[in-house]
This record gives sequence, C-alpha cells and structure tokens, in this order.
Amino acid sequence: MACLGIDIGTTSIKCCYYDKVTGLIHNSQKVHDSTNKCSEDDVAKNEQSVSQIFAAIHGALEDLAKQLRCSALNVEQISLCCQMHGIVFWDDDGHTSDLVTWQDQRCSSDFLSNLKTLTQTIDLHKGYGCATLAWLTRYEPQFLEKYTHCGSIADIFTSVLCGFKNKSLISDHNAQSWGFFDHDNRSWNEKGIKLANIKFKLPQIIKSGSIIGEAVNGNYLIQSGAKVFVPIGDLQASVYSVLGNAARKVFNYGTASQLVKTLEKPNDQLFKPSIRRTLYTDKLDLATAASLNGGNAVEVVYKLFNNSLTNTSNQIFDYDMMMELAYECKDTTLKASPVFFGERHDTTTFGSFFDIKPSNFTIGDMSAAIFRGIVENLCSMMPDFESDDVPFFAVGISGRKILQYYVRQKLGDYILYEKDITAAYGAILYDIENEV
Repeated sequence: MACLGIDIGTTSIKCCYYDKVTGLIHNSQKVHDSTNKCSEDDVAKNEQSVSQIFAAIHGALEDLAKQLRCSALNVEQISLCCQMHGIVFWDDDGHTSDLVTWQDQRCSSDFLSNLKTLTQTIDLHKGYGCATLAWLTRYEPQFLEKYTHCGSIADIFTSVLCGFKNKSLISDHNAQSWGFFDHDNRSWNEKGIKLANIKFKLPQIIKSGSIIGEAVNGNYLIQSGAKVFVPIGDLQASVYSVLGNAARKVFNYGTASQLVKTLEKPNDQLFKPSIRRTLYTDKLDLATAASLNGGNAVEVVYKLFNNSLTNTSNQIFDYDMMMELAYECKDTTLKASPVFFGERHDTTTFGSFFDIKPSNFTIGDMSAAIFRGIVENLCSMMPDFESDDVPFFAVGISGRKILQYYVRQKLGDYILYEKDITAAYGAILYDIENEV
C-alpha cells in the first residue's frame, strides 16, 4: 500500500508518494508565494495567506496524481509536517485568519521580557504561537472574537481534510514550538497561560505518531478513508528522513538553518541559551541550535545584487551565478555576520560586514562571506557539535559547493545527503515507525 506525505513549508509545498511494497517514491513541489505585503505601520508583521497555501497544496497533489496517472490518490496513510511556531485561527464555518509565521516580529523585546518575567517562562520568543496569542490578547482582543480554534498551518489543513467540527488538535512537537509547554508532561503550561491572561482555547495536544482521523469527501484529490496522522514538526521530519532512530548529528540548511544532535533519554545535559531541547521520539530528544538565518539571509543579499544589476545594466543575475562567484572568492578576507533576522537567544545583534577593504568588497567576496557566516554562526551556537567522533549528515547543500566547502572547513568531514528525499518523506517514515 501507499503513503502520502505533505510538508507545508515557509516558501513551498512538498509532497511525497511512497509505495511501501516496491519502495517507489514520487515527489512534487509548488512554491506558494503567500506572504502578504504589510503596510508601513505593520512592517513587523509576517503573515501568509491560508487560501494561497491550500491552493499550492492542491497544485502539488495534482502534479503527483499526474505522475501516477490517476484522478485521485489512493493511499492508506497521510502524514504531514509544517513550518513550526506559527499560528492560524479559524471558525467552524470555514473562515480563517492569515497564518502568523515564525518570522513575525510584532512582539517587542519589552513585551516579551515582561511576559517571560510575569509567567516565569524561558522558552518564549517572537513568532512563537503563544507569544503571538498573548500579544493579540492584549492589543487586538476584537480580532480573536471572530474565531473559535487555533493551530499550526498543518492543523487547519487536517481539520479540513478530516471534516473536523468543534475541535482543533496539535502534536506535542508543534505545541512545544509555541511556548508555554510542559516538556516533562507533554502538556500546556496552564499556570503560564493563565498568568499571560490567555483565554482563547488552545488546541488539544496529541502525541506525535497518533492517528487523528480519516480523509473524507475526496478533498484535495485524496480518496476517502485514508488514515490521517497528527502533523509533526518539519525539523523532526527532516531529521527523521536522514537519521530515523539512530543517534547521530545533522547540519540542515533551508530557509533557516540548524545543527542537531540526538540525545538519549533521560539526559540532564545543561544547554547554553542558543540550544534548546526538542521533542523527537520516545527514546530520543534533539539538542537543537536553530538559527533564524539561512537561505533567507542569502536571499537578502541576492535581492540587493539582483536589483542593482538589473537597474544599472539589465544584467541577469541568479542564485547559480551568486554561488559560482562566491566559490571563486571562497578564501576571501571579508567577514560577515549574516544574522539579518536576529536570533532567539540574542535579539539585539543583527547583520554586518567587517574587515572591509577595497580589494575584498566585490559581489563574490560578499556572497562568500555570507555563506561562510551562516556556518560560523551555527558553530558559535553549538560549539561542541564536532567534539565527538559521531558522523554527521549535511542536508540541503547538495549542489551548493560553496556551502559544502565551508561545512567541511568549519565542521569537518560529513556524509552528504544527496537523495531527493524531503521532510514529507520523513513524516511518512516517522508515523510508520512511531505509530501510537
């Protein structure tokens, strides 16, 4: 029988069809380009259109059906993962808010500091669902009055897929990513929620690997009857696609970037502020250095170069050219700290170039410095990543030789993960091997 995996990412939708008998894998992808343009008064907000995301899901599934030459996907299992931390609201009549993403900045540093002090909570940051909910409770309570449910973007999709009414469900993976989460009991921190004055009903937390319902009505080209699992975090799904239940390490590059090490339970290892303990499986947790900067930081500089060259010389400039120029200047003396989006553990430091000279301030030098800086920033967040002989996998850098060069230079030899396998596939494997 076959399984379907859906990864609802920050910039695109990735789907995977996996035949458990033959091992055959089909993939599809659609960019959703759903980020809404904010007014000058709302530049701190980062929201995405739910309808555009859903349309992209339909498009990716349609492409998958064409590959398989069928009108509807006949699968026994549907597994999902999604961009973590974000929150979306809806009611029983199908009205939805925009998705407030993990990149949202509406919670000021003062607001968060006061909220952490009031609730005695450490793991709460800008873009976290519960932080956003606390902000909306204080500053836009009338907005919340329009809705009855909340969840991650994958939670509202499964609600539609399964025809849920009067309830919302969220996995412990994604609940932890919202903040106000009791790690030991895998439940909401009710005391913190009460002190934050949050009265909006939070979704019921379900253990990752649990079946929550069945697909109904043939929605989204999926035949009715397929069992649907609670959506897990995209980080866990990405790691699982590579490691499964093995105790190893991962360098992961995407819109953001991460260094991840598996930890056996119980484990009393102390973490520095840049490292968080992340739920994974029954036997393993993850030690995660999760940077807010990765491909998004590269995009900032790429857009600058692209706009400049287009406006001045009509020259075509693409990512491949940027990476090629960067590789030619891979040993540049120019340095960069490409934390353009800040970091959760350091909200006061942002991006910069330094050691600038007339001879090293070219497009190639600047591009190389950005790629190197992304890797160096992660190394500073988890300095003991290479302290043992456990091999690590590098994910997301296949075809990016400039990143391969810096990862090897800064972290040592790695196993390059070149397979065309995505977090959508990781979600499938996770649910097969960890079904509750």
